[in-house]
Amino acid sequence: MRSRTRRNLAALTSAASLAAGLLGAAAPGAQAATDDVAAGQISLYGGSTGVETVNADGTGLRSVPGIPNYGYTPNWAPDGSRVVAGWSQLTTGRVTGATSAITLPWATKVRSSASYEDPTFWLDGRYVVFSTGGQLAYGPSDGSWAPEPLLTDAQEPSTVCDEHPTARPNGTLAFERRHNYGCYDSQGIWTYDPATKALKNIIASGSSPVFSADGGKLAFTREVDGWTQLFTANADGSDVQQVTTDASDHLNPTWDPAGGRIAYEAHTSHAGWSDDVQTVRLLDLSSGTTTQVTDAGKGAKPAWQPLRKNTLVRVYGTGSTGIDAAASHWTFDTQGAAHVPGLITAKSAVLVNKSNATYSAPAIALAAEKQGPVLLTSGGGLDSSAAKELKRSLPKGGTVYLNGGTRILGSKVASQVQALGYKPLRLDAPDLSSLSARVARQISAKPSWIFVADGNEYHDPIAASTAAAALGYRGTGVVLLTNGKTVPTSVKNYLNTLNPTATNLVTVGYNATQAVEHVALNKVWSFWTIGGKAHEDVAANLARFWWSAPTQATVESTWTWQNAVAGGAATATYGPMLWSSESTLSAPASSYLSQEAASVWAVSTFGGNTSYPPANRTAIASAIAASSAWTTTQWAAGGELPATASGARSFARTGPSAAGTARPAADPTAVPGRHLPARDAHSGR
Repeated sequence: MRSRTRRNLAALTSAASLAAGLLGAAAPGAQAATDDVAAGQISLYGGSTGVETVNADGTGLRSVPGIPNYGYTPNWAPDGSRVVAGWSQLTTGRVTGATSAITLPWATKVRSSASYEDPTFWLDGRYVVFSTGGQLAYGPSDGSWAPEPLLTDAQEPSTVCDEHPTARPNGTLAFERRHNYGCYDSQGIWTYDPATKALKNIIASGSSPVFSADGGKLAFTREVDGWTQLFTANADGSDVQQVTTDASDHLNPTWDPAGGRIAYEAHTSHAGWSDDVQTVRLLDLSSGTTTQVTDAGKGAKPAWQPLRKNTLVRVYGTGSTGIDAAASHWTFDTQGAAHVPGLITAKSAVLVNKSNATYSAPAIALAAEKQGPVLLTSGGGLDSSAAKELKRSLPKGGTVYLNGGTRILGSKVASQVQALGYKPLRLDAPDLSSLSARVARQISAKPSWIFVADGNEYHDPIAASTAAAALGYRGTGVVLLTNGKTVPTSVKNYLNTLNPTATNLVTVGYNATQAVEHVALNKVWSFWTIGGKAHEDVAANLARFWWSAPTQATVESTWTWQNAVAGGAATATYGPMLWSSESTLSAPASSYLSQEAASVWAVSTFGGNTSYPPANRTAIASAIAASSAWTTTQWAAGGELPATASGARSFARTGPSAAGTARPAADPTAVPGRHLPARDAHSGR
C-alpha cells in the first residue's frame, strides 16, 4: 500500500500552486507510490462504439456506455478507478457500474479550438493533461475549473507541436515534440519537470512515449527502414533498445502495470493501407514472443489499467477512550514521548458540551485555527476522559477554549482546567448566533472566508465549520450561524465591521441563504449559495464548491454529531466532509466519491461499527477504487494504528516525517480562488 504520512498528503499540486510556482516543493511526493500495482483490463478505442475494455487474454471484450471517444487512446487514473477519453471536450468516467461521468470544461487561454487529444492523468490523478492544436493543457480531473496551457509561450512557441503526454509517478511528464512544415518533422521526446519547470530533450527521435507504472522505463515508437517499431529506454532517455523488428507497423504502446510486457496496436502492413489487418497484441520483453489479444479490427489504441490499493481508515473509540480522544490520538503527539512521524504538537484545545450539538459546530473551525483537538465534556464539570486527553496532548500552560457561557460549560469546568495547569479562555455569549460571532472574532477580526449556516440543527453548521476549518492553523475561515431565516443582531454587527470586497461569503443551506438575502446590512454583500434537497446533498455540493480534486475525504454518520465534530477538527485541512446514513452510503456521498475517485485515495470515518456497518464500508471502498477489493481498511482503535509485522506504522505514520511543531499549510485547493464561479446572490440593504 502507499506509504505516505497523513501530514504530507496535502501536496502543493493544485492549480494555485502551479500558478504560484510552488509545485517544486511538493512534486517529489505528489503522486502515489507504485508498490503492489497489478494489471487490470486493457481499454481500447472501439470505433463507433467509443470506449471498449478487454482482458489481457482476449476475453471479455465489451463496450463502455456513457464515455464518448473519437479516435484517441482512453487512459486510466493511477488507481484504475476511472478512464478519460473524448475528442472535443474530455470526459472521465468509470467502466463498470454507474459511469459517474464528468465532462471537463472547455479549455481557456489556448491558442486554437482544435480537438482535445491524448489525455492522461497526472499528479496522482488530480489533473488531466492533454494536447490541443499541438499545445499541452491541464486541468483538474473533476472539472472544478477550466483547463489552461501547461507551458509558457517561451517554452512552447507556436512553431512547435507537443503531443502524446505521459506522466511518471513523481510528476515528470514526457511528450513528443514536432516542428517545421506544419509540425511534420520530429524533435523527439521531451520531458517537463514540474519541480524545476525545466524542459529537456531526452530522446532525439521518437513518438508516442509512455512511462511504465513504476516510472522507471519509457516505451515509444520510431520509424526504422520505413516501418514503425517499438523501443524502450530508461526514464531519462538512456539505454535505448529496439524491441520489435518485423516488417509491419507497431503503434500506441502501453506497459503492463506489473512490468515485463507491452501491449500495442499491431498491423500486418502499413497502418491504414488496404492490405493491412490491425489487431492488439502483447509483447513479452523477456522472451520476445507476442500473443494476440483482439481479433482483426476489434479495438485499437490500447491502454492498460493499473490497479492499486486505496485506503479506508476507521478511527473509533475503545475502552475508556472516546471518539474525541481517538481523533486527538490520530492527530496529536503525546507530550514527553518521542515524536511520531505524521503527528503534530497541540498548541491548544477546545472544550464543548457533549450534549449540545449546535453549540459545538463553531469549535471545528476554532480548533483547526488554534491547532488543537475538540474534546467533549459534561456541562457541570470536566470529565475525567477529557482531563486525561488534555494532559496527554497539550503542554502545560496551553490555552483551553471553553465554547459557550456557564449555561453550556459551568464555572467548575474552568476551575478544573486551570487546576491542571492550563489557561481557560471562555468564549461567552448569550445565544448560539452570538457564540458563532464570538468564535469568529477569536479566529480573525478580518476573515477571508465566512460560511453562514442555520444554527437550528447541526448538519449544515458542522459541514460549514469543517469547510472554514480547511484553512487550518492561523487560517482566516469562520462560520456564522443564523436563527432559521433570520440573521440575529450579533451576526449582523459582525458582518457590518467587515469589507465585503475583501471578504468572501458562502451560505450553506436554504435557510441561511434566505436569511442573508433578506437582511439589511450597511453594505451590499455578493455571495455564493450552496443548497440541496437534504443535508447529504448540501455537504456534497459544498465539497464540490470548496475542494478541487482532493486526495482525501471524510464520511460522517448523520446520526452522531460527536463523531463529526471530533473527526472534522482532525481532518478538515485534508479534504471534504460528507454526510451519510448508517445503513448504507448515502447517494450524494457515493456520487461525490465516485466522481472524485481519480484523485481520492483515502477516506476516513470516525465512530464505531454501528455508524459504519459492513454495507456502508463496502460502498465507500467501491466508490473510491476500481472495486471494493482494491481498498484496504486500516483499523485505528483509540486513534492508534496497530504496528505492522515489521514493527513500523503503516498509512498515517510511515514515510517522511512532518514537522512536529506546526501544522502544515492547508491544501491550497481548498480555496479555488481565481477559479471560483461568479457569486450568485446578494444581501439586502
